[in-house]
Formats: sequence, structure tokens, C-alpha cells
Amino acid sequence: MTLFASLILMCSQAFASGPGTVAVLYFQNQGNPELEPLKVGLAQMLTTDLLGAGSAKIVERTQLQAVLDELKLGHSSVVDKDTSAKVGKLLGAEYLLMGSYFSLAGTLRVDARLVKVETGEIVSANGANGGVGDFMELEHQLAGTFREKLGQLIPGVVKALPEVTRAVAAAHPLDAALALSEGLIALDNHELPRARESFQKALVDDPRMEAARSQLASMEL
Repeated sequence: MTLFASLILMCSQAFASGPGTVAVLYFQNQGNPELEPLKVGLAQMLTTDLLGAGSAKIVERTQLQAVLDELKLGHSSVVDKDTSAKVGKLLGAEYLLMGSYFSLAGTLRVDARLVKVETGEIVSANGANGGVGDFMELEHQLAGTFREKLGQLIPGVVKALPEVTRAVAAAHPLDAALALSEGLIALDNHELPRARESFQKALVDDPRMEAARSQLASMEL
């Protein structure tokens, strides 16, 4: 294991590991190759929105990426049962949130399942579908559902998930999510100018994209 990955995993173990820890894996794109980067942005958005789910500890996406890089998986979706279990154990996670998405004729479908790492048991499965312009609402719906489930599995105060404001007519939520995804991938590859440009584009496509706003703010620190 590389020194960098070891340091990342040490931080993971210090801040989010063991019972009550949840990691969001990259989702599987089933179809449209233009939506391939979305798996990264979707994972980031769900990771952020799961914060406050009972007493669950949520693994940061950067920690997931360190493990995937160490396993030579890059930004791959982990669909193999044995590999996902290995990733979960390396992250010290008790549960994994994983799933898939596809787009057909202007309709977007996202399916997700919560899996117990130790046994591979699916403890909850949910899906959401709507127009491509409803992407943020679909993600928000899924996040809310799994926050409630995690609140039952890992008891604690479940904080309310902030409402998603209605998109203005000029907004392009899916394009914004793709730009966020491309920015995160660029950031992982240490391509800072490209990452900043992608995050800025995400906010132009949809000013509600707080994940892009927070990434830009962190780059200025």
C-alpha cells in the first residue's frame, strides 16, 4: 500500500470507521456513455446528503477514491460482490450504499441499495425516476429515504434534509451534475484549472449546485 493511501486510510479509521459507518460507492451507468462521469458526482451528492442520518458516520468520497486507486480501480463502479466487500472492509464501513442509473427517452432512473458489508445482505432498496430536468429532486428523494433507514439502523437524531428549491426555467440540473462529476474527476487527477472550470460551469448550469460551490470554496483555502 502506498504511503499516501495509508495516510488516507488512517484518517478514515480515525474519523469514520467501524459500527455505524456508511460509504457511498460510485453508481453503475447502465446505458448512455455520456452519463458515465455522473457516477462520481452522484456519489458526492449522496455522501453529503446522508450527513445527519442518525448517528451514522459517513465516509468521505476522497477516502473511497484512495482505496479505489490503491486497488487500481480508478473511478470504476464496484459491482462485484467480493470486490465491494473488500472496499467496504478497507474503509472500515459497516454499510455500503450502491446502485445504478440509466436514461432513456428523456427519463432518468436511479436505483440504490444499502448493503451490510459483513454479510452482503441488502437491508434496503429504493428507486426514483423522472425527467432529466428533475435530477436534483431524484437525488434528494433517494437521500431522504436512506437517511430515514439509517436513522432506524443506527439510532440517533435524524436531522431534516434541507429542501431543494424548484429549478428556474434556465437551469440544467443534469448538466450541472455532470460538470460537478467532471470537476471531481479532474481534482482527483490533480488537474486544478480544469476542476475549477468544471465547478464554475456546474453553477452556471444550475445555481443550486451547492456541492460545486463548496468545492470551489475549498480550492481557495
